[in-house]
Amino acid sequence: MNAQAIALSHVRPIPAAAPRAGALSGVDASHDFELALDDRAPAAIVRKSKVPKAEIADMTAQLAIMTQSGLDLSSALNSLAAQCERPALAEVLRDVNELVHGGNTLSESLKTYPDVFDGAYVATVAAAEASGRMAEVLKQLAAMQRSELRLRQSIKALLTYPILLTAIAGTVISILVVFVLPRFADIFAQYEVDLPMVTQILLAIATEAKVRWWLWAPAVGAAVAGAVAWRMTENGRRIIDRWMLKAPTVGGVARPLFTGRLCTLLGLLLNSGVPLLDGLRLCRQAASNCVFKDLIGELADSVLNGRGMGAALLNAEAVPTSAREMIITGERTGKLAEVAQLLGVHYEEEAENRMKQVVRVLEPLITVVMGAVVAVVVLAVMLPIFDLSSVGH
Repeated sequence: MNAQAIALSHVRPIPAAAPRAGALSGVDASHDFELALDDRAPAAIVRKSKVPKAEIADMTAQLAIMTQSGLDLSSALNSLAAQCERPALAEVLRDVNELVHGGNTLSESLKTYPDVFDGAYVATVAAAEASGRMAEVLKQLAAMQRSELRLRQSIKALLTYPILLTAIAGTVISILVVFVLPRFADIFAQYEVDLPMVTQILLAIATEAKVRWWLWAPAVGAAVAGAVAWRMTENGRRIIDRWMLKAPTVGGVARPLFTGRLCTLLGLLLNSGVPLLDGLRLCRQAASNCVFKDLIGELADSVLNGRGMGAALLNAEAVPTSAREMIITGERTGKLAEVAQLLGVHYEEEAENRMKQVVRVLEPLITVVMGAVVAVVVLAVMLPIFDLSSVGH
């Protein structure tokens, strides 16, 4: 999830349920909260600090355990800061603890570090403070973060072998074409052997690469840099994001992946007490795919106008049909939070399983393609050798 600065305006008194046992002292659990979203936090309190998401997840889980055991918030933050092995996170926790000591709530203190605690994280903590369910909500928040990290690590692990295989095979083929084949060409030239077409083509490529490397190397670098720069533009992001959802193989992974992330986050926010409209706005800020970002904006507008999410979801092709129907049913029956969390788990697992299927097909395909290319290079060398041996006889 992208780190977004968010401002939580104020706590408006609204009658709410009584606080549960284990709620943090100093948190007013007798009032619900109204979330005011802002794209920027006040410049005076925004601080920059980079901390890996895995450490944030571990810290959240430990804070949940400490608060559930009855430890007060300040002591828990102080203990976590002392245990931190990474100085950046320890400094963040010490600063947050100082702000809490100064009279700020935990959510107000966390929002001063938007690069560490994104908008959804801060809003979830604010909801936990308002409802008096801090330990329970922190557990759910840590579980969601770990699930997202586990999915990312699984995808990276699945893609590591195909990428390494492609890189190694490409390097070997390049060495054969650029350095090995020209040596044989000198031998063939001495005996005036007629070279096959495939050998002539590969020799032309090798000669061009060696003689005019000063032209092709910058050209390739400029092409890569241009592609990256285009991907970062608004038009480039939209084209790539649409392609990811519609491509036959990639779309089969991307659609359940983005759907699962949206449902998981929305379910957590709703279950924590965040209103639906504010939850959708937070999900929109966290969405990385432009198509889903636009869709969530349409859902928020539909909810704001009193139509509910059903009207906007009916034609949302980016979301699987079964997910659309279940979300509409959950909204109609008042069980949207539970349905969204179940859908999040289901579609994240489906995305991981589909990724495994794609990799199982991709690995032998890469092997066959690279083997065919190596075979062409070997033939380019061996065919003239056969002609040379026939000339010798």
